[in-house]
Amino acid sequence: MEKRKLKKTLGLWDILMFGIGGMVGAGIYAIVGEAAALSGNMLWLSFAIAACVALLTGLSYAEFVSRFPDSGGSFEYIKQSLGHKTALLMSVLMMFTGVVAAAAIAISFASYLTRLLEFPSWIIVIAIIGLMALFNIFGAKYSSYYNSIATIITLLGLAVIIAVCIPEFGNTDLTEFNNFGWNGIVASSALIFFSYVGFEDLVKMAEETKNAEKVMPKGVLLSGVAVLIIYVLIAISAVSVLDWNKLAQTGGPLAAVAQTKLGTIGATGLVVIALFATSKTILSNILGTSRLLYDVARDSDIAWLKKFTTISGIGNAPNYAIIAIALVAIAFGLLGDLKLVASISNIFIFIVFGMVNFSLLIYRSNHRGEKKAPFHIPLNIKNIPIPTLFALAAILILFGYNIYNLTQGSP
Repeated sequence: MEKRKLKKTLGLWDILMFGIGGMVGAGIYAIVGEAAALSGNMLWLSFAIAACVALLTGLSYAEFVSRFPDSGGSFEYIKQSLGHKTALLMSVLMMFTGVVAAAAIAISFASYLTRLLEFPSWIIVIAIIGLMALFNIFGAKYSSYYNSIATIITLLGLAVIIAVCIPEFGNTDLTEFNNFGWNGIVASSALIFFSYVGFEDLVKMAEETKNAEKVMPKGVLLSGVAVLIIYVLIAISAVSVLDWNKLAQTGGPLAAVAQTKLGTIGATGLVVIALFATSKTILSNILGTSRLLYDVARDSDIAWLKKFTTISGIGNAPNYAIIAIALVAIAFGLLGDLKLVASISNIFIFIVFGMVNFSLLIYRSNHRGEKKAPFHIPLNIKNIPIPTLFALAAILILFGYNIYNLTQGSP
């Protein structure tokens, strides 16, 4: 096994940028049109519901990562609670979580780029996943530089959209249900949920983070709250400027909003920003999933997996793991159907998030009286965290709606 180890090069700013960047690009730029088709003017509520459910799970991630700052993320947490065999089985689903999410965002990246250049979408999907894998090979710090720059550009672009749309606030009834009613709102929340795979990717950076026991929980929760606020404001902006039916029918929905308010130049600028937003989300997914594969291989006795523990190259990165993850992401990306791939991704995400919450309940039950982790979820009854019970119940509900989205296409 390779003796070199991951280096601690990341601070709170890096973690915040990875957390916000890993979520904003996915939910806002990729899936807002598909979500609007389900929830109509209540799109903002769908984003809020998804964000709140994700934040409840974020509490579980924050406590676990403060106790076990390991690059395996959920793999390590489940191993500590339910044993190595269960964790190894779940690790397959965890890897698919990041891989399929990266594929979904690559499809969205292609839909934006084709607004500027005439290229086959499948070539774009292969190229962007390959390029983001190359950034990962250069190492976590260089990936962080690109991610931070792209995240700042993304947030500035979203700030401009919100600013130009504020005069339209109040012109649309944001409490008006469409024909799908509450079913549409919850189904939309289920579809949106794949945005929050960013939590899973973020905690896998723990071994490369300075003072991870304290920095990581802050990064998880602060990034989640920031994204909740951004999502709700953008959702309100979008339906205030464009009828939700038009949002649902257009490729690159936020570009259409920008064109309505700022003309062709504004739309072109928004497309460029969307390319940064989606690309850095792909980068984060590949980075996090490759660290999981590295950690699983490190803990495994399976001989052929040991190749993925190799830390090499200029970036001191698990290069074989990065390449393997990128190739599988390309395979899913070539399916080409954003809603289908997002719904497939959600299956894995709901299972993983559900297992993280369940694992925390088991861990707390089995370790009553143990010293508290640096971050400890509040509101407990006999050492059982009540927010975690709510998170588990909400995930089960959204999981059911996601299966319905996948099989029926609408509520």
